[in-house]
Amino acid sequence: MARTRTDAQARRTPATARRTAAATAALAVLAGAPLAGCGPDGGGTAHDGGTAGDGARIQVAHSTTTRADEPLALRVTGLPAHTTVRLDARTRDRNGRPWTARQDARTDAHGTVRLDGAAGGRLLSDMTPDDPHTLKRAKAGRTVSFHPLPPGRERSYEVRLGVTARSGAHKGDRLASRTIARQWLPRGATHRKLTVGHDGLAGDLYLPPRDSGKSRGGESGESSPSGGKSGSAAGKAPVLVFGGSEGGNAGTYTAALLAAHGHPAMSLCYFRCGPDSGRPDAIDGIDLDYFTRAARLLAKQPGADPRKLAVMGNSRGSEIAQLLGQRRPSVVRDVIAYAPSSKVIGPYPTGTHAWSDHGRPVPTGTIPLNRVRGEVFTVAGGNDRMWGSADSASSMASRGAQRRVYPDAGHHVNWFPYGQPAQETGRDGNRVRTSVADQRARADSWPRILKLLDR
Repeated sequence: MARTRTDAQARRTPATARRTAAATAALAVLAGAPLAGCGPDGGGTAHDGGTAGDGARIQVAHSTTTRADEPLALRVTGLPAHTTVRLDARTRDRNGRPWTARQDARTDAHGTVRLDGAAGGRLLSDMTPDDPHTLKRAKAGRTVSFHPLPPGRERSYEVRLGVTARSGAHKGDRLASRTIARQWLPRGATHRKLTVGHDGLAGDLYLPPRDSGKSRGGESGESSPSGGKSGSAAGKAPVLVFGGSEGGNAGTYTAALLAAHGHPAMSLCYFRCGPDSGRPDAIDGIDLDYFTRAARLLAKQPGADPRKLAVMGNSRGSEIAQLLGQRRPSVVRDVIAYAPSSKVIGPYPTGTHAWSDHGRPVPTGTIPLNRVRGEVFTVAGGNDRMWGSADSASSMASRGAQRRVYPDAGHHVNWFPYGQPAQETGRDGNRVRTSVADQRARADSWPRILKLLDR
């Protein structure tokens, strides 16, 4: 359970205390369920603390912990009618740097403000860096992606929500606050770090909880079994996730969330995996056999149905995802390609050829899809200035792929919504506008992909 407290007493002077006593405020974090201990009128007392000394209360739903890909529904009550308040959300990334989002809202005749659906989601997805160094990078169009500690180290990250009066007699008063947790891995889900020395692979393996009701996961703790029965009717699609030219283990947050949805999942690092990782520092001659070995290990995990295995690749990783579907149909069923290229292109940043198959170079050119056993699903942005992913998605659709193209989105349409705000958009430097569209693309495409995996 995340810590909960209120800032009201710490910030209050005697004068502001007298003013604030006239207006009680409650911040309700809803998860599609009635407030804990509350009747239909929304009354009652929060059961997990958050009551200010002047009577202002913070009410929450059944839990202050929500999955990191879920939107928030917020309700602020007990405010003066027809006044302006500011809602804010604050957190810190894995380097301790602050990120903040703010939204102003007008109370209704009952002194209530509601944020739900897309508006609630934006309070998380609109976060921007709040320190001078990162802001300078953002204004220059540089990458400013939010990354908390990885799920293998911290199963959730904290977000501090707050409400401040912006008008009226209580202007400037901090009326309510609440800390919530955004969760990657639920209780009982497991994580195991994979190394080239021990496993022949670099990455993270996540298994869903045993009691998820959807699949059989591993034991509780930070270790997981490396084998077991699979392929039963209860098994779910295992998902192999990998990123693009950024290198490293970019898919680890997504793999953790897939495990939270009941899917055994692995995020695989194939280059730039760190010192002494045993992996190369360039996309140069990387063999499909490396990915095949990872897929076969994943398919053996408890709760996995090996017949349903899917690969999920972003940007340059979309090439290898399509190649695996085309060249390894006995191993891979479905292909999910974000911001794709429809062609094999050259090495990055230097080298002779990007990909190999059994040691032989894979030639550049259009990737055929006629041997893919399942579905090919591609997501692209029409304002992608990194490369022409929308055109590639159209080319893939002509060969049978399902496509979702979001006209205003940029290159960063990949993965899940709400948990990766403020990514840059490529070479045009127009970060803010396409960042919002990227988030909308993720919010629309992510449930479609989960549905595809669950069929």
